[in-house]
Amino acid sequence: MAAALHNPEMRCPSPRTFYKATRVSLPALLLFCAASHTARCDWIVATAATLSHDDNVGNARSHADLVSDLSTSGTVSLLRLIPVGQSYSLVAGGDLSGQLYDTLTGLRNASIDGLLSLKKKWGLGAFAPWARADISVGRSDYEDGYRDATIYRASLEMGKRLDERWNLAVKYAFERRAATPGAWEIYGFSSDAFSQTGRSFTANAQYSLSDRISFSLGSLLRHGDVVSTTRAAEYYYPLADFKAVAPDPTFGPGAYAYKLEGTTYGVRLGADYSLTNHSLIGCGFQRLETHARGGNNYTNSVPQLTWNYQF
Repeated sequence: MAAALHNPEMRCPSPRTFYKATRVSLPALLLFCAASHTARCDWIVATAATLSHDDNVGNARSHADLVSDLSTSGTVSLLRLIPVGQSYSLVAGGDLSGQLYDTLTGLRNASIDGLLSLKKKWGLGAFAPWARADISVGRSDYEDGYRDATIYRASLEMGKRLDERWNLAVKYAFERRAATPGAWEIYGFSSDAFSQTGRSFTANAQYSLSDRISFSLGSLLRHGDVVSTTRAAEYYYPLADFKAVAPDPTFGPGAYAYKLEGTTYGVRLGADYSLTNHSLIGCGFQRLETHARGGNNYTNSVPQLTWNYQF
């Protein structure tokens, strides 16, 4: 849970977002337009895959509740770029994605998303600064059922290539996940633990070592709802600290998910290699540290391998 580091003006941006879901977001596919060295991109079809390991999938505070797991995800995306005048372009498209966990089978999910994006460039050429506004609506269905949610996103991103090697971008994003509340477990407290609202700010810098190799450094600041799962026998959150609570049997009998208000700080290091003009592989490591209400803090470490291909 937390914010993305995609910059379509960069030749080889990381396909992995800072969000706990390992889906590749659709805006990342715009990089292939820049890489193709054409003035116009009509239809783009692309695929992506990610292999990652999270050492704290449930965002648990207590060491006894830590659950790690390996996951794989895949995405197939289709979008169309429509130039509007000399400095504007409009993008519309969507993607289908899925994610499989090795142990936590209830977290396996499938998603569909639609995107509309408007971009402006101030000038011509690769070194002109640019800005882009995105809105998207998606639906994610999980094997455990009670995490199913409709997801609304809006973002504003700006960037600039400084020279042949350095590329910078910053992004502000809003996300709302609307899930169906479960049955009441604690009288007087909401059971809507899996509906979340959050705002995030990310910054990304990329250095191109050569035409095929690039390195990236990203940072994240996010504030909003977070969900932490713990077993009742191990730890209860004080009633004043959480906003909602619901059973979370995916993590075992007696496990409960607590929705808290928290702030997440993150950093990501990545490296990418272009195998061909159509394919890209990469590796990365991200570290997330969350400080939630009442001193309920936790961390996540996520190494990952990625692959992208444009048809």
